[in-house]
Amino acid sequence: MRNACPSVFVRFYPRPLRLQLQSRRLLEGKRLRSICAAIFCAASIIASPLAPAALAEEVEHVAQSPSQQSGWLAPEPKKTRTPASDGEYAALVPPDSSNWSAPSSEPKKTIGGFRNHVEAGAITLRRSTPTNCLPGDLKTVLADVANRFGGVSVQSTHRSPQRNRRAGGASRSLHLDCRAIDFRVKARGREVMSFLREHKSVGGLKMYRNGIIHIDNGERRSW
Repeated sequence: MRNACPSVFVRFYPRPLRLQLQSRRLLEGKRLRSICAAIFCAASIIASPLAPAALAEEVEHVAQSPSQQSGWLAPEPKKTRTPASDGEYAALVPPDSSNWSAPSSEPKKTIGGFRNHVEAGAITLRRSTPTNCLPGDLKTVLADVANRFGGVSVQSTHRSPQRNRRAGGASRSLHLDCRAIDFRVKARGREVMSFLREHKSVGGLKMYRNGIIHIDNGERRSW
């Protein structure tokens, strides 16, 4: 009768034995619940048709290389910098001024004609030396001298008869007709005279002791 219904007669056991039986019943109940829970979880996993497929997909995704994954870009290799040459550095570095222009490889041009030389100060004129009456070929000679030897100072062009006499000019001097020029130049006289002798526009040519050079467009001569 005790084995058939122990809960009915448990109170008739001695107290130590009663406590031992109650503890055993509690342990057996916890163990039974744990076993049932484990069986239920295993049955749920086995019964689910998506569990193996999802697990296999996750494993395949982890096993893929980064280049096979969608949206993944390989990092660009680092570029090594090489020192630029002087020409490349000059092309890369912008000039400070907005009006800067690259230097031209063309040869430098001269100032130009007689008027440009006068405006630039390469040819200086005295107040008593008119130039409007001078022929163009003599003006070209002065511009050529200024281009080659530097600054030119014009001393005399047109003269009145009275002034020509005071200067000791010849009675038929071409200064009277504004066809002669006396000038100074800061260069060796021999080099300037040699240049003028080869100039086709020079007729009369003379160098005075004070360094003044006379040219005119008359007949080629010297005295």
